[in-house]
Amino acid sequence: MAAPLPPESQFHIEVIKLLLQVATSDGRVTREEIDSIIDTARGFSVPLTELSALTRCLQEGQPLPPPNLSVLREDPKAVLDAVHTLIAGDGHVHEAEIEMARQIRELLGIAP
Repeated sequence: MAAPLPPESQFHIEVIKLLLQVATSDGRVTREEIDSIIDTARGFSVPLTELSALTRCLQEGQPLPPPNLSVLREDPKAVLDAVHTLIAGDGHVHEAEIEMARQIRELLGIAP
């Protein structure tokens, strides 16, 4: 049985789950978005097994696991920073991405 992940690691995994949701919100995922998510995961030291499982869902067209919002609420500023970096990363901000960012702020309990 695998040892439970430290809280910080679990937070980082949940951020990556959320970023994958954001990347797919406009109906397509660009190479820049994938690169940004991978860079973020590496910066967070997300375990390769976790990252592989998440990207496999994306590659195989399977539903992405939802992020745990209670974990993400532990540091909403870090979450929003990661979301904004991803959204701006491909140079094209789509209406669906703007709406997704608004919904994330609301779900995290951050006033507009």
